[in-house]
Amino acid sequence: MLNSCVLLVMQDDLIANRIATIAGTTCAVVRFRDEKDAEQWLTDSQKVDLIIADTNTGQSMSAIVRNKEDYRLVPFLVTCRLGKTQILHTALITGATDILIINEENGKLESKIQYYLSLNSHIRTLLTQGTGSVSFTHPKTPWWKRVIDISVSLIILVLLSPLMLLVALLIYLDSKGPVIYKSKRAGANFHVFDMYKFRTMRVEADQLLNQLADYNIYAPSTGPNTPNNDVEHLCSACRAQGISCQRLLFDQDKPICEKAYLQETRTSAKFMKFRNDPRVTRLGSFLRNSSIDELPQLFNILLGDMSLVGNRPLPLYEAEKLTSDEYAKRFAGPAGLTGLWQVQKRAKGKGPMSDRERTLLDIEYSHTFSLKTDLLIIWRTFFSLWQKENV
Repeated sequence: MLNSCVLLVMQDDLIANRIATIAGTTCAVVRFRDEKDAEQWLTDSQKVDLIIADTNTGQSMSAIVRNKEDYRLVPFLVTCRLGKTQILHTALITGATDILIINEENGKLESKIQYYLSLNSHIRTLLTQGTGSVSFTHPKTPWWKRVIDISVSLIILVLLSPLMLLVALLIYLDSKGPVIYKSKRAGANFHVFDMYKFRTMRVEADQLLNQLADYNIYAPSTGPNTPNNDVEHLCSACRAQGISCQRLLFDQDKPICEKAYLQETRTSAKFMKFRNDPRVTRLGSFLRNSSIDELPQLFNILLGDMSLVGNRPLPLYEAEKLTSDEYAKRFAGPAGLTGLWQVQKRAKGKGPMSDRERTLLDIEYSHTFSLKTDLLIIWRTFFSLWQKENV
């Protein structure tokens, strides 16, 4: 892909030279040490297919890129070292697409770089209009789907406006914090936008995620012999031999074996949803079970970020785990308020749906959605509004 271009914004010469060597075999590479120089280069309407920054320039460069209309969908990677991936959450919040672990072997780095170059090429193809020009605003929605979205969402907003005002007042009286909760979500073609919901959790609930991992209904179950805290940083091989770990890393100042870290990364759940979530307010449980908390997303539909029917837009920490060739297919379909998995097993109270089942249903919808299937899902949604699971 020699016609592709990678922009590096890095202060470390060694890292920049290594990545330039890896990427330069298939595409052009432009490198700047300073964000202002890179911004000026982008302002001159330069074509770029992938942007990679380091931890020093990542946050400011991400803000620059995402505020430029022509570059909002360009993949943006931030480099870090294995064991320092706590920057992932911050990077994703500021608009980065993924992290690039620089102490991995060259083959893995090249594979990830080529993946995002191919992804950008695919997105450009999807967004190319008949004239050959590319729109980087919102993913294109079929005209019939957009007509249904606008007409139905306007009707529902008018009819339910008294209810929404009442709910807003009750939330204000029930707990401290804003009435509307905004969160960054990844929708069709990884388009990132602010999704609106009525707030159902306590303020700063996001900061409690790490403390609630055991409540996650999508998390893989652990065996009865989970190691205790004093040896949790050792892998099974080290514990069996009774020796100290030979591949020790430090994650947030805590020791962890590299093998154990990689295993945890591979087995971590791609979705996060909690049964009997202790972060939920007194009113929040009712709003969630009745799906009333989703009503503000009608404004997202009017804005064109979402559709009535589609795949649920994902929080960025979930979306970044679904970038493999198989799972990324779910983002080829429109983001929606309701969809296939909402009217399948989970809504019928047949037990929790695994993250793989949910993703496969999203992929199925992306490949098969039509006017007929959308109308059928909308009809079935009316009978699935009250969730039978307390999640």
